[in-house]
Amino acid sequence: MNQLFFTFFYFLSSSSSNKFSIGSSLADNSEYISCAENGGNVVSHVFCLPNSYRKDVLPPTGGKPLPVFFKLPVSEISEIDDHKSIVTIRLSYKLQWPEQRMVVNQSADWGKEDDINISPDNIEHIWTPDVIIHDLVSFNKPEILNQVGALEIFKNKKVYYKVRSDITIVCKAMEFGQFPLDNHKCYLMLTSFGYDSLHMNLAGKFSYQKENQRTLSFNVDIQKLPEYKTVFTGSSSNYSVYGFEIRLTRSLGPFILSIYLPSAMFVMMSWVSFFVPPDIVPARIVLLVTLCLVLINMFNFTTARIPVSNAVTAMEVWLLACMLLVFLSLVEYTIILRKSVKHNRSIEKRKKEAALLKASCQQSSTTFLLQVEDDHGVGNNQVSEMLTMECRKRGKKAKQKQKCQLKAEANLNLFKINLDRGATYLFPFMFLCFNCIYWTVYLVIMPRYQKDHLMEQEEAN
Repeated sequence: MNQLFFTFFYFLSSSSSNKFSIGSSLADNSEYISCAENGGNVVSHVFCLPNSYRKDVLPPTGGKPLPVFFKLPVSEISEIDDHKSIVTIRLSYKLQWPEQRMVVNQSADWGKEDDINISPDNIEHIWTPDVIIHDLVSFNKPEILNQVGALEIFKNKKVYYKVRSDITIVCKAMEFGQFPLDNHKCYLMLTSFGYDSLHMNLAGKFSYQKENQRTLSFNVDIQKLPEYKTVFTGSSSNYSVYGFEIRLTRSLGPFILSIYLPSAMFVMMSWVSFFVPPDIVPARIVLLVTLCLVLINMFNFTTARIPVSNAVTAMEVWLLACMLLVFLSLVEYTIILRKSVKHNRSIEKRKKEAALLKASCQQSSTTFLLQVEDDHGVGNNQVSEMLTMECRKRGKKAKQKQKCQLKAEANLNLFKINLDRGATYLFPFMFLCFNCIYWTVYLVIMPRYQKDHLMEQEEAN
């Protein structure tokens, strides 16, 4: 009997508690019911927007800036077009903000985190932040059957919108004076178009995993925005900015294998000409002219694919220096040829003079004999002796000329040997000095100068 009494009492008490909970839930949801009954805009039976709701008015925040929070998980930098100075970023574009004017349905099927996922098309019913992306080229949202996005409503009256996107922006900081030793900094900057920092504050977080990055011609790193970039100064007020900095460093390996090493080898091949005997003219000329033409062709092929730059690029400086060194090797051999041509012309001139002298000697001998006989009336023996003395004098002059010719030829050969020997040491030394200066300037001095310039810019801002 007692057991039946306690069972009946428990049933009455449980029934009264259920009624109380139902009544309290109805009381908590009365605002939503009232909004719906008064003609409010009910969205997916999750929240109701009152008749007084204005989509073009900023949600009330009690005099404080409206907090807009971004989550930007970056999948990868999908494309870098340095000829157009644009970068394409693949990421999930997520932002969250409070909307206290909506009336949520307390009896809806809320999740563990007090949120409900509804169709992203419902975003058109509510106010959205007028966020713009600086230097935006395109904002593409992929679609399969529907738009790849989501809209979440939180029980504490917060809106969370997210969409998969490919964002293409202009990278204004791209300068190619150091190509291919260049590095760049690009910025994804988000800010409000109409609300300054007194009415809207942007904040957030981003993530980037390098292992998900596909292979590009640049090494990519993503860092937070520098402090001076977090505020955009307008004509009359300041605007809150959120985003991140994309650091691009060009991969040097392909250029070393395709440009630097081959051109350096061509320069060193030109030094082989110093060991070829100068008298073998076709061998040296063909070698040096061929190397010059190859380097000119490489220069034209490379510069046609270099991004547009306002200054001479590091690649052009390298190729021009290689062309100059090979050209100087050709100039060195030209000096030898010029010297040889002068020597050969002097030999031909002396041969002609010797032939004329021999002919004149025979003629003058007869003339000399007749003149001696007429003037002195001497005998044949005396005439013969005088003629012999005259021939000896002329023979001595001929021998002296021959010695001068041999000496000139020896001097020419010595000049050729010394010039080639000096060039053998001078040209490698010049190329070594150029390499030391080139790599020091572009790998040490220029990056340090850019860093100092950036620090000065940050201090100025």
